[in-house]
Amino acid sequence: MFSNLVNSQNNEVTESVNEYSNSSYISLSLNYINDAVFMGRKDSISTPYLYPSIMFHHKSGFYANGSFSYLTEPNESRIDLSLITIGYDFSIKKFEGDISISKYFFNEDSYNVISQVETDLTVNLEYDFDVIEFGLMAITFFSNDSNTDFILISEFSKDFITNNQKFQLSPTIGASFGSQNFYEQYYSNTQFGNGKNQGQGQGGSDNVIVQNNIQINESEKFNLMAIELSLPIWYVHKSYAFLFVPNLVFPQNESELIIDDILVQEDLDPTFYWMIGVSYMF
Repeated sequence: MFSNLVNSQNNEVTESVNEYSNSSYISLSLNYINDAVFMGRKDSISTPYLYPSIMFHHKSGFYANGSFSYLTEPNESRIDLSLITIGYDFSIKKFEGDISISKYFFNEDSYNVISQVETDLTVNLEYDFDVIEFGLMAITFFSNDSNTDFILISEFSKDFITNNQKFQLSPTIGASFGSQNFYEQYYSNTQFGNGKNQGQGQGGSDNVIVQNNIQINESEKFNLMAIELSLPIWYVHKSYAFLFVPNLVFPQNESELIIDDILVQEDLDPTFYWMIGVSYMF
């Protein structure tokens, strides 16, 4: 999720730099996110990433993006994820759209909750109603066990922009819906969600559980997964754009885990996380 967050926010920043709105450009970005949270789900071990990326955007709307995520957690420093994205975006009056496909290359030791995902197909649509903007993002995850997940994220936001177009903040409320096959895989491959057997998962106990079989009840069921509040803030100066995004997420519909025929109820807490970044366009 965090990769979609970074990409979508960087695209918004780029649109704020009017000089490049109708021409081809290259964007260099450096972002930091203090924890990789996906629909309110995360590992008990924090997953902070330093996230450099480069994007080429053609004036026709086609673009390509390459990035890697460097895990900065002490004693875990490594490139945890490399990501390649190609896509197409467009704008028709008050309607904007974006369709993209991304390929994930996770480190085999990764304990990111989406570390079993190999590819995603994302469609993002937005409409400006003047008083408020509505966005809808549909994501299909293709995992390495041949399972798929469908994620739907709806958002309402309001842009407040200074007269000189240099500063913007956009209070946003969103809801995430989806299935949880990716999450079942995460638990199965990280020994009860504990990242290289060193943690206990967000809702786990203090003892490491070694299991033979893990399932999530109704993992294929489409449910409300999270409600999220965020406040993206941009500042643009010439070809530079600075970004800060605080987020507060309230996970919904905690999973029921079946661990060797024993039922365990997951316990998820609200999470505050944030992202900061800078972009340069030329």
